[in-house]
Amino acid sequence: MQIKKQNNTKKFKKKFNKKKTHIKYKIFKKNKKNKLKNKNIKKKNKLKNINIKKKYKFKKKINKQRIITKNNILNKYKKLKNNLTLNIKNGNIIKNRPPIITIMGHVNHGKTSLIDCIKLSNIQKKEKGHITQNINAYNIKSKYGKFTLLDTPGHCAFTDMRKKAIKISDIIILVISIDDGIMPQTKEIIEFSNKNKIPTIIALNKIDKINYLENIKIIKKNIIENNLIFNKILKKNIFIKISTKSNVGINKLIKYIFKISKLINLKTPINGMASGIILDSNINKNIGPIAKILIKKGTLKKGNIILCNETYGKIKCIYNNKKVIKKAKPSMAIEISGLYNIPKIGEKFIIVNNKKKAKKITEIKYKINKEIKLEKIKNKNINNILTNKNDHTNNLNIILKTNLLSYIKTIKNNIKKISKNIKIIYYNIGNISENDLIYAKTTNSIIIGFNVKKNNSIKKKYNYNIKIYYFTLIHKLIEKLSYIYKIKSNNKNNKKTILGIAIVKNIFKSNKNDIIAGCKINKGSININNKIKVIRNNKTIYKGNIKTIKKFKNNIKIVYKNNECGIHIKNYNNIKIGDKIISLNTNNEKYNN
Repeated sequence: MQIKKQNNTKKFKKKFNKKKTHIKYKIFKKNKKNKLKNKNIKKKNKLKNINIKKKYKFKKKINKQRIITKNNILNKYKKLKNNLTLNIKNGNIIKNRPPIITIMGHVNHGKTSLIDCIKLSNIQKKEKGHITQNINAYNIKSKYGKFTLLDTPGHCAFTDMRKKAIKISDIIILVISIDDGIMPQTKEIIEFSNKNKIPTIIALNKIDKINYLENIKIIKKNIIENNLIFNKILKKNIFIKISTKSNVGINKLIKYIFKISKLINLKTPINGMASGIILDSNINKNIGPIAKILIKKGTLKKGNIILCNETYGKIKCIYNNKKVIKKAKPSMAIEISGLYNIPKIGEKFIIVNNKKKAKKITEIKYKINKEIKLEKIKNKNINNILTNKNDHTNNLNIILKTNLLSYIKTIKNNIKKISKNIKIIYYNIGNISENDLIYAKTTNSIIIGFNVKKNNSIKKKYNYNIKIYYFTLIHKLIEKLSYIYKIKSNNKNNKKTILGIAIVKNIFKSNKNDIIAGCKINKGSININNKIKVIRNNKTIYKGNIKTIKKFKNNIKIVYKNNECGIHIKNYNNIKIGDKIISLNTNNEKYNN
């Protein structure tokens, strides 16, 4: 029964023969229901509008929050650092610290042999390929006093290492061999030393050879022509003639080191909490993360809490030339253990009283660095991403594993020089694990291990068919990578396109006892001038050329699809029924069925 609002009660009474009161009650009930429905609809619409407004406000809040959180994180970091710096006890006793000296020069000019003469050791024999590949530090005692020596690599691949060593050093000893004279790396070192205004001593090595005086004059002329003054404190260049074989002039060189160090301001607080720079870092299986550090201020003790950017920890052991010590004073190069993570090279460290605050700082610093990385990713143009996607076929993907953190950066920089298409997808310190093999398989990449081995568990389970290359010298690694990339790019530029496929149906013998294959062409066409390959059981058996193609005893040059012919292959008779003869073209001509 449908009730309309326009109808009166009298009309209803006549139609349905019901009482007036009963009909009025029904109309009232229906109207009430309609009113409630309208109210509910209005409420729902209001709620929808409120939700839409809330969502819009929430999106605005998220964008604001990113700016607010960044500022909050930075403010928290500054406050915590200020609280920590107030707790740091600076030393009262100020004295001259021992000088930090870096020995630099071109490859095979006698840098490590000079250290062997000063230290009375034999480091050169232990080095792989008799070449230094990282910054080595030595604490030395002499008649005139204590000093630290930094040995730097001379190869062109290690420019970043040399730059870092120059920034740390007080005096530079530039080793030049009389045979070679001024080489490209010596020119590079001269530029760095002049920019940083560091006093340098020129050590002319290999004077035990004949006619050395004439070569020395040529070297001095080259320096005077370029108007180079290495030692601006004494306002003249210091040339010292040395021989690492016969130990000539080494005592004189050490005297000049201490003469110049007296003129330089090397005053620092000896007591109080230590601070300095990280030289290198690695992981030991038994001990954990180990950092090679150089102290600039204060004294470092066992049990101190160290803070360095994203890492912190309590110092468990201090090693000086592989000997355990309790304390380390300024200008000392030492190794420490007890850090939670590996610190980055060139970062500054400080000693702190409170461990909880140090942990908070590392957490906040990690968040800041994470946000900076995300911003860099966002700022990349879409065009660059699209170009990378289009050119992904030319990419050579690499997984890199090394024993030291310093090697990773040098290898990265040298790879950039070869090509932009060579990409390091993943890098880490330690031996090659099974996870590296799985990741290499999914990304179609090569694994490169530098001074690293495979884990023992992989040797038994190795079934991934992934190419792994092991190296001990960086220049050989770079040569090999450039060679692999050239081969890959040449193969893609000179792709062999398939022009036709013929299946062997029967075999015939000619009058000259030559075997002719009776074939049917399934795809494309086969031409006499094109190269061919014979495939049996999905394996290439033979590669060569066609001698003749026959059709009804007539010699022809081309055979097309769905036609039969007799093919005689040049210098090959070991053909069987079911073999495939594929014609190839190396001139990048596209093939269509």
